[in-house]
Amino acid sequence: MTVSYDGTDFFGWYCPKNRSIKTCLQDALGLPLKNFLVASRTDRGVHAEDQKVYFTLDSSFVPLLPDLSTLNLRLAADIRVLSLESCPLDFHPSLEAKSKEYHYRFHKGDKPPSIERFSLSIQPIDLSKIESSLFLFVGKKDFRIFENAQSRRENRICNIESLKFDQIADDSFVMKIRADRFLYKMCRKIAGTLLYIGYGKLSLTSLKRGLEEFCPQACGPTLPPKGLILKKIHYDRDLTLPV
Repeated sequence: MTVSYDGTDFFGWYCPKNRSIKTCLQDALGLPLKNFLVASRTDRGVHAEDQKVYFTLDSSFVPLLPDLSTLNLRLAADIRVLSLESCPLDFHPSLEAKSKEYHYRFHKGDKPPSIERFSLSIQPIDLSKIESSLFLFVGKKDFRIFENAQSRRENRICNIESLKFDQIADDSFVMKIRADRFLYKMCRKIAGTLLYIGYGKLSLTSLKRGLEEFCPQACGPTLPPKGLILKKIHYDRDLTLPV
């Protein structure tokens, strides 16, 4: 499944005691599932345009699988299945992802709720300072200072393939980041760091030293989830099979 959702009212991909994306999709399918795997476990409040979900059914239930229209009729307005396709049995949506791309959106001034729901309001920034810092993040390196304190992964090495901070209108900006993997809340912390650089609260010298010495005090805050969108999951092989 390719799934898109407004994450505002979801408690992330899975939360057993609260409304979650996984539970909503499983309830809409209404069938016993052998596997149910996701490409990227988005946090509470994070949105998605191209989430990938893989599931398997016993062959006896395949004829009962609802079609796309029926499936979406069973879902609330803030989540949609964009496509439902057969794929190779050995496919794993997360392990086989070549890279994942996230966008974080910013705006200046008051905006209507339809924009405020998906974008963070910011103060005036120096875009040139932000642009001059982007090279420090790109490449394969240890990103432990951008990992949330609650997470303790053994492997903190990630390869950021590209990082951009673009002005898309007089009062709107977007951070675009693409990497082979991300640590817990890494995107939101990098976005906060770039914002602090743009505000003049963090210098390039301090950031460079913090990256080299793994000093978490040398980066900015973890931004709220509402501006973050899972934009695209990239794969090397064609996942679709003829039905």
